[in-house]
Amino acid sequence: MSMDLAPGGVVPHIRSLLPSLLPAEKAVAEVFVGRPSDIVEMSSQQVADAAGASRASVVRTCQSLGFSGYQQLRVLLARDAARALPTEIRSGDGPFAVVVDTFSQVGDSIDAMTALLDERTVTGAVEALATAATVVVVGNGLSAPLASDADARLRSVGVTSYAPSDAIAQQVAAKLLTGKDVLLVVSGSGATAQSTRTARIAREQGATVIALTSFARSDLAGAANFALVVGMRDLSFQRELSVTSRIPHLILLEGLMAALTVRLGDRATAALEATYDVISGSLSD
Repeated sequence: MSMDLAPGGVVPHIRSLLPSLLPAEKAVAEVFVGRPSDIVEMSSQQVADAAGASRASVVRTCQSLGFSGYQQLRVLLARDAARALPTEIRSGDGPFAVVVDTFSQVGDSIDAMTALLDERTVTGAVEALATAATVVVVGNGLSAPLASDADARLRSVGVTSYAPSDAIAQQVAAKLLTGKDVLLVVSGSGATAQSTRTARIAREQGATVIALTSFARSDLAGAANFALVVGMRDLSFQRELSVTSRIPHLILLEGLMAALTVRLGDRATAALEATYDVISGSLSD
């Protein structure tokens, strides 16, 4: 098996698959994620000892992650080793330092944000949005504001879309979709039951499902025609469920909207002009 990952993409790739691994495999993978620079110099038995697992578990974990074996993983981590590690937030340095460090971490995470995207998936998603009769946008919990924003942005470039906020309304909307329509789902964890259920209903109706998530083997990703996976360098499933920033998904949505605007051409230009007319008439002196 060949693993073709962009430079800097090994650790983000492993993190994106952590929730899907068996317990012993997850313990090994957490060693990979926690000590990537050390792995280059460690034997598979040393990794096994650090994880409290067997040497065979190390090999199986590598294969479950898509690598041919432990040696391929070591080579790819060696390639990535020269890349700088993200700045840690130091809570004792005061609010200003925390804010500045947050910007630094975003900058350090750019490679990780794009490492799991591929041209075919992005192009397919943009084409599906451009040719859809209707787009339904879904997001629940912390992803709900992003769904609302995406809905507004789609309409601003001339795409017929709406974003029901109630989980039942989302599923009803999905049930009414056809093969001409698209469901766009935003879920960082990819494990939100309501969002995944809505995606499966839409697939059953023949609609195209586009998922924005941070975990490649999540339930949502498995239900999607196009799974766009992005995340921060320090992403973990626990942090995604609680405090992880939505910055990667916001940037991805910005990129999709920019690509969609180019793809729609005059249609998007006319819609944007109408949007600007409405906005200009709503501003006070």
